[in-house]
Parts: sequence; structure tokens; C-alpha cells
Amino acid sequence: MENMSTTDHVSPNPVLKATGLGYQFTDGVWAFRTVNYSLFPGEIAVLAGRNGAGKTFLAKHLAGLIEPTEGTVHVSGLDIRLTRGSRAEKVGYLFQDVRLQIVGDTILDDALFGPTNLGLSPTESMSRAKNALFACGLADRENDFVHKLSGGETRRLAMAGLLAMMPKVVILDEPFANLDLSGVRSILDGIRRMASDDIAVLIVTHEIEKVLGLANFFSILDNGRIVLSGKPDEVLAQGIEAFGLRNPFHNHREVQDLTWLD
Repeated sequence: MENMSTTDHVSPNPVLKATGLGYQFTDGVWAFRTVNYSLFPGEIAVLAGRNGAGKTFLAKHLAGLIEPTEGTVHVSGLDIRLTRGSRAEKVGYLFQDVRLQIVGDTILDDALFGPTNLGLSPTESMSRAKNALFACGLADRENDFVHKLSGGETRRLAMAGLLAMMPKVVILDEPFANLDLSGVRSILDGIRRMASDDIAVLIVTHEIEKVLGLANFFSILDNGRIVLSGKPDEVLAQGIEAFGLRNPFHNHREVQDLTWLD
């Protein structure tokens, strides 16, 4: 695969750098190979592709959740395999089913879980949790029970849990799934806030029309390869329909055009 890094950044040094990354299944088939990928502080990057392209699988390797067959992932210059005890401080991963990441009874309990388990003092843990809830628009909901939250609110709480651990990189897997308009907007606002705090954000999604306007970089994964990558407008200009993605600039002139059937 081609190098997926960008060049238009305040910082010239990537916070995450994958080099020669590859994964081989037991039957000898390679899921991907020779992946070189970089994320920079404050960058918003989008990784898209058709269902089954391997987006989530690759993203989990970048987060250190799966051990690669070959290659390395470095975060802040350190091999992520050497940071297992504190990996959450390096890369935060938001799963598509965020309910798997909610562990507290109340919103504040949940936000406190991460920093507390990092061994931080009660004072520091509380400060981080409250700041993260504020950043995700949940500061006035601290004592609410998590089971009463909407889908969008649950995702925002999961994001707050990640932010409370102050990671360098956050990877969001299909963050807009099953959300209404207000839910999508709240997630986008959270993404923008993270980037403004110099967190590198990677959004794994096929719903590019919801986030591409915020992105600095856009890549398309297909059959285990990065087939297109660059600035969003440059990638769109090359054509993305061949890789199972709908062009967000598709013109709608009549009601009859408002369908995904061609």
C-alpha cells in the first residue's frame, strides 16, 4: 500500500506512524501488507471503503488491539507493543457498538473509570473526567444513569471516557451508525474539539458525506489496499464509485432522484 500520510500540518512529525504493516491469516492469505500510515497532531483523517474492505481490521492494528504479522506501529516514537500497560493513554479506540465500552452506572462514574484505572489520584481522575464530559457536552448530566441515554449521547459518553485518558490519537469506528441529525452533529462537534486539542482523529466510515468537510486527509481501502489517498477534494476528483462509495456530490434535481438506486 502507498504511504497515507499528509504534509499540510503545523507539526512535521507524525504522532502515529505505521511502517510495513501486514497481517497474514493462518491459511496464508494476507489481509493487507506493506502498509505505511501516518497521523499528525490535530489531524482529522477519514478512512472509507465498502463493507468487508477491512477498514476496522486495519484500524484495530493501528490502535494496537491486534498484533500484526509484520511491521510496526509507533505512537510518539514508541513501539505500541511496548506500551500495553498504558496503551489507552496513547491511542483511544471507539468501537462501533459503544455499549461495549460503557461500564459505569452514571455518566460521571463511567468517565472516571479510565483515569482511575490508569492509577491517577482521585483529584486528577475527577478533573480529567469533568473536563472530558464538558468537552462532549455532558457536563450537566453527570448524575444521570447511563441506561437512559440516547444513541448519540451514549457515543458522546464513550468519547468522553476516551478523552479522560488524554490519548494522543483517537480512532472512531463508524461513529455515525444509527444516529439522527442531532446525534451526528454532536459527534462532529466532539471530533472538532478533539482536533483543536491537537489529538489526531481517524474516522473509519463509509458515511463520508457526514464528515469529509472537516477532514484534512481521505483514504479509501479496497481489498486490503489503499487505492486512493490525499486531500479530500483530490480523492473525490479521481472517482470513488468504483470502490463501493457513493459520490457525495451526486446531483439531486427532483424528488425521484432521492434514492440510492441508479
